[in-house]
Amino acid sequence: MKRILVNSCCLIFALLTFCVQPQEQPLKKKSITLGVVEFPPLVIKGSDNVKCYGEAVDASIAILSQLQFNVNVECMPPARLFERVKTGKVDLTINVQGTSALDQNATFLKTPFVNLSIVLLRNKMVGDDKSISAIRGYDYLGIRQTLQTQGFTFFDMATSTDAIHLFDIGRTSHLISYKQPYLHYINKQRGALPNIEMSEQLSVQSYFAISNTGKYKDDLVRQLEKATDNVDNSTILEFFRSTNQHNLSGAFRAD
Repeated sequence: MKRILVNSCCLIFALLTFCVQPQEQPLKKKSITLGVVEFPPLVIKGSDNVKCYGEAVDASIAILSQLQFNVNVECMPPARLFERVKTGKVDLTINVQGTSALDQNATFLKTPFVNLSIVLLRNKMVGDDKSISAIRGYDYLGIRQTLQTQGFTFFDMATSTDAIHLFDIGRTSHLISYKQPYLHYINKQRGALPNIEMSEQLSVQSYFAISNTGKYKDDLVRQLEKATDNVDNSTILEFFRSTNQHNLSGAFRAD
């Protein structure tokens, strides 16, 4: 009888021990911050002037979510973005290589995110006083310095829309801009002005840029590089567009 009682107690203890064993938990997603600047039509600032949306934001969130990251999107002017990347408060952004305020503080992916072009515009109805509007914090891959040596005076604005608007209302005779935001602006307004000259300055590519001081820097670089290996002869955004028409699931995987 005593032996039966002891065996029963052992069995109950074993069952209790099994029941309280921690169950295997699903992998917890890592929370990261994607910093973006207004760049219509790829990144558009919302009516609240805080949140941003657009195709570049959608593509980034979709890719990073597949890699098991929770993505918080912050929208801000370039100068503030570059500082937050430097301190690691922003984990990654999308930008061209050659921006002095960013290059030494970020690691760029090998695969380009999107193709861009830089244009110089001149309003022939405004005197050629060599005034030029631009985005504060952008050196346009050395074009700013070249124009400064030619005697241009820069009027820097916080966003691309602000810089284009300053030129549009005749406050400057010239504008240096990425082509996509300018075309978006004039199409949204009333179409191109008849007295505007536009010259292509440079074709460039923009990339995912991961903060060197971010908490998940190594994970982001490793997983994004592996996930975008299959993007051949294209950009990440073009690949996203073609894949999203069918089924994005599994298109970007790092395992």
